[in-house]
Amino acid sequence: MEVSLRGDVRAGGTMKEYKNKRWWKDGLYFSCLGCGRCCGGEPGYVWLDANEIFAIANFLEVDVGDFLRSFARRASGRISLMELENGDCVFLVDGRCRIYPVRPLQCRTYPFWPSVLQSPRLWHLEGQRCPGIGQGSFYPQETIERLLSHTSASGL
Repeated sequence: MEVSLRGDVRAGGTMKEYKNKRWWKDGLYFSCLGCGRCCGGEPGYVWLDANEIFAIANFLEVDVGDFLRSFARRASGRISLMELENGDCVFLVDGRCRIYPVRPLQCRTYPFWPSVLQSPRLWHLEGQRCPGIGQGSFYPQETIERLLSHTSASGL
């Protein structure tokens, strides 16, 4: 699913009107508390582009081939980080991200994902999982739109 900056939702190639256009126009509050809840617990994908693959491999001081064999998987024609059997990201260690300084765009833009920003209800529902939603730093509309444009451009 993709949200354009106009507020339309594209799902499965069809366009439907986004009912709560820019419901976040007055901004939102969020601060990462480092709890790691967004990094696991349920299956999913953390998509990687070539720059992220090189950055993470360099940070881990391994060659790209070893990184891909040890920490990544191919899914739907793309590359994603592997998960542990419990659904946690392979880099979530003792509740902390082992690659935090070079974490992928998908991780850096959480919780400002199109799927979370569809409606106030979904934002508050995500807040039940993430204790940083609704507190801390203020994100104005312009910043939220910029984050959404990064995620949309990357196919997230």
